[in-house]
Formats: sequence, structure tokens, C-alpha cells
Amino acid sequence: MPRDKKVARRQKKTLDRPSARVRKARSNEKSVKTHDPYSAKRPRGRPAKIAASTVFGRADSYRYQLKQAWKNLEVPLLAAQTVEEVVAAFETHCQPYAQHFVPSQASDVLVLVRDRHFPKDSDARINYIADSLGGRPNVTFRSSRDICGRERAKQRLKSPHRILRKEFYVECSCGYKGPARDNACRKCGAEISFMPEILWGAGFV
Repeated sequence: MPRDKKVARRQKKTLDRPSARVRKARSNEKSVKTHDPYSAKRPRGRPAKIAASTVFGRADSYRYQLKQAWKNLEVPLLAAQTVEEVVAAFETHCQPYAQHFVPSQASDVLVLVRDRHFPKDSDARINYIADSLGGRPNVTFRSSRDICGRERAKQRLKSPHRILRKEFYVECSCGYKGPARDNACRKCGAEISFMPEILWGAGFV
């Protein structure tokens, strides 16, 4: 191959390499610019199939409903051997809450009451069924109970007290500046107006 053709090919390669790096750098800059800094970073591990608060809320609702009917529901439900018998037990002894359990969850309930680990105490049975069904069909019975246990532990860590009154920091025309008392100026008693125009600032000069 003639020398001039070798030089031309070598020059072409040296020109292509930097241009490729430049294109890659520009694409990286573009991706950085279009990145949303406010987007929430997904936590490590598998994404949750259902929110823990949803599971816990459902379980609490199921607990309340089962407690209302358990006195009459317990015996026929524990005697049920088929899905149809579970449906009949709820429709007969768990009104007006039966539609929350059957027929959509009748098979799950049957599995739970036939489980060899099913509790002996009535309250424990209610909690077992409610917590197991809270995450269905998104998660397993065990996972649903674990989620409810963690959420219940969080609830126990919260303060048992509640806010009885909240006040505003005010600047009154009488000259007082400081926290209000019963939604009024501590010095002259002028009450705080909650009219929309005042809240939006239209009433201030």
C-alpha cells in the first residue's frame, strides 16, 4: 500500500477517537442536565408490592369487623371444611361485613382456619386472620403479619399525648409582638381573623 494512503487512514482514526469521546461526554452532560434532582431515589431491595400503611389499615378494619361478629361466627367458621361453607358462615353470621371477606377471600380464610398454627384464643384468632388478610393477594400471609407487626411497633413508639391547643405568632396594631393566646392578642385581646382575604395577604398594607 502506498505511503500516502497509510497516512490518510492513520489520520482518519486519530480524528474519529476524540470525536467519539466528545459525543459521549456531551451525551453524559445532557443526561445530567435532564436529571430531576427532586426525584425520590428508590430504596435498596425489591420494590414493595403494596404500601405498609395500606396493609396495616386493612388489617385494623378487618379486626374491627371480625370482633363485631366473632361471637356468632367463630363456631360455624371453624367447623367449615369447604370454601362454600366459609361463604355461608360469613353471609349468615357476619353481616353487614360479609362482602369484605367473601367470596373474594373465602379460600384464604379456609386455609387460615385449617392451619395447624391457628391460635386457640378468640382474640388471637381474630388478630391472626385480620393481619394475614391485610396484604392479600399482594403478599403472603406471613409477610402480611410481619408488616402489621412492624407498623404496630411504630405506633407504640409514638407519644401517647396529643396537642390540645396551637397558637400563632402575631404582630398586633396595639404594639404587641409574640405568641397569641386563644387565637387572640395577649395584650389587647384582638382576635385573629381567619377570613380568606386576610390569610392570602389581601388585608395587609
